[in-house]
Amino acid sequence: MPEARDAVDYRFGDGIAWLAVANPPVNTLSRRVREGFGAALDRAEAEPGLRAVVLMGAGATFSAGADLADLAELGKPSAGPAIVDLCARLEGFPVPVVAAIHGTALGSGLELALAAHYRIALSSARLGFPEVRLGLIPAAGGTQRLARMIGAKGALDMLLGGGMFAASRAPARGLLDAVAEGDLRTATEGFVRQLLETGQGPRRGSEMRQGFAEPAAYQKEVARRREAAARQPEIAPRELVAAVEAAMLLPFEAGLAFEADVQETCLASDQSRALRAAFVSEGMAGRLGLPGAAARPALHRLAVLGGGGLAAQLVFTGLNAGLELRWGTSDPEAFLTGVPQLRDAFAEAVKRGALTEEQAQDRMAGLKVGDSASMAADADMVVLAAQGQGDVPVPQGTVRAVACAGEVEALGLRFAQPGSASRLVEVVAGPGVSASELAAAQALVRALGKIAVRVTSRGETMAARLVAACQRAADALVDAGQNPYAIDRAFRDWGWTRPPFEARDRIGLRELAAQPRADGARNWSGLLLGAGRGGRTAGRGVYDWTADPSVPREDAALKPLLDAERPSAAAMPPDLIRKRVLGAMTNEGARMLASGMALRPSDIDVVALHALEMPRWRGGPMHLAGVMKLLALRRAMEGFDHPDRAFWAPEPIFAELVKNGRSFDDLNAEPVTRSA
Repeated sequence: MPEARDAVDYRFGDGIAWLAVANPPVNTLSRRVREGFGAALDRAEAEPGLRAVVLMGAGATFSAGADLADLAELGKPSAGPAIVDLCARLEGFPVPVVAAIHGTALGSGLELALAAHYRIALSSARLGFPEVRLGLIPAAGGTQRLARMIGAKGALDMLLGGGMFAASRAPARGLLDAVAEGDLRTATEGFVRQLLETGQGPRRGSEMRQGFAEPAAYQKEVARRREAAARQPEIAPRELVAAVEAAMLLPFEAGLAFEADVQETCLASDQSRALRAAFVSEGMAGRLGLPGAAARPALHRLAVLGGGGLAAQLVFTGLNAGLELRWGTSDPEAFLTGVPQLRDAFAEAVKRGALTEEQAQDRMAGLKVGDSASMAADADMVVLAAQGQGDVPVPQGTVRAVACAGEVEALGLRFAQPGSASRLVEVVAGPGVSASELAAAQALVRALGKIAVRVTSRGETMAARLVAACQRAADALVDAGQNPYAIDRAFRDWGWTRPPFEARDRIGLRELAAQPRADGARNWSGLLLGAGRGGRTAGRGVYDWTADPSVPREDAALKPLLDAERPSAAAMPPDLIRKRVLGAMTNEGARMLASGMALRPSDIDVVALHALEMPRWRGGPMHLAGVMKLLALRRAMEGFDHPDRAFWAPEPIFAELVKNGRSFDDLNAEPVTRSA
């Protein structure tokens, strides 16, 4: 194994020590990097004639912060030097320390840069603190130094959204002493030389106070953000506001202690556990069970075959990702409406500020349309987005994927809807799929900026299975006399903004009405459809949508319609409603694991979070089974007296996990790669 110092490239010359983090691809601050960083600082401090230190990132970026392994270990004793200690070491260094930033400086990577005495960045660099998306706050002095440098508004803008900010614009620009174009090393050499010539020594962020220049405005901004955060269910935004307030009220060391205490509170919360699990799960899912060394093909030109709405969505998504698109169909009339719709979509993106006019034009310039065969002829990959395209000849060696509904023999792609907005793609591994086809799918999904989850099936998706289980469980509760509105309220109050019956109305009742139910179970969608209540587009379904098609309203006429077909019953407590519906979804996930459809429980959670829009800070059903306790879920299912007995019978894995004191999260270790 390489020595720790190999993770930080060290060069010394003309009195300047150059330290470059070298942990590709994004220079995450792993234990090895942190150890190497400490050793490099020791080496620099011992250099005769040392006048300055420069921190950089080797390769494509400065540092993206913590890596997935560190996130999985958060809350456990730290191995190797902690980031907070490295930041303190940097800030206390006896000679000027300059952070030279390119690519991205995120999270703990940005905290290191803030602990340096000076900062220079390429104008193309992006800075940010994504911790709030993990239910956490920066915990190495980030909240305290940030507020001292740019005040409450700039600090909270960066902290609360979790996004990335251009180095050349506020608020990130306020953290930098210089913004450079061209070669960063040359610009940094000039910057350091000027520092040394003018005799400027270390300038410590802990001693800065320009961010506190207007105390009344600072406190007003804190109060405004606290009020907004109080309306949100997440804990971390409220704690971030408190930490920024503490920066002005407390001495720096006390502020660091406050920040550390807040971080402990966040770390121990179920919310942060769920958010961290979701982030790690998405990274694991995207590997598709392929070996780490598997070759990923280059993908520049994509052919989409078909003239319908799915094809148009995929073409837009591909163009927006910067790919060259070949749009082919046997019906040229489709382009007469499809191409103007693409232009309108890009015009809307410009109107929203998501793209500039020049960027929109560049993306449209990447589109070529024609008959299917000619469009497929020079593509790196072909996606069939409509029926009837399967016989189109494709050059030998070109991967072909089926995106439309139907049986999948080799490779399928199922885009969660709406395809242009949702991030989920279920990569269907049919019985004849090859590793090279899966690698091509992985390359495409990454190029589109989406999240891939592998599904072993002939076309069936995990999203469809989870939706069916959720709706089947909700209908069973209605069979037992429960009010659909009470069921939805139990989940809406819990944080799920698309609870079962509202989601059903939005999808439409026709498909569920056509599905058989178990003996003794009623098809409530069929009953409502027969009463002229087809869902949102019909104006009424479970809810009344006539006043505003975007706002569901409870309808007093619904309960008498249902009660005429079922016995009366006492209302179930909301907690029991949630346990039974979520237990049924977890049980369906267990069936998918047992059949080999899903690689790991966390993949099922990724699908639930994106396709069913379950609250990310709660987690998907497999993670929630551990939070809500497997034994409690098993008892909730076993105690439900319903004729659909096979559906409600807990899978054997429940008893096995309970017996061994384990949860589904414990099964999420990287699975053995299956032969494709």
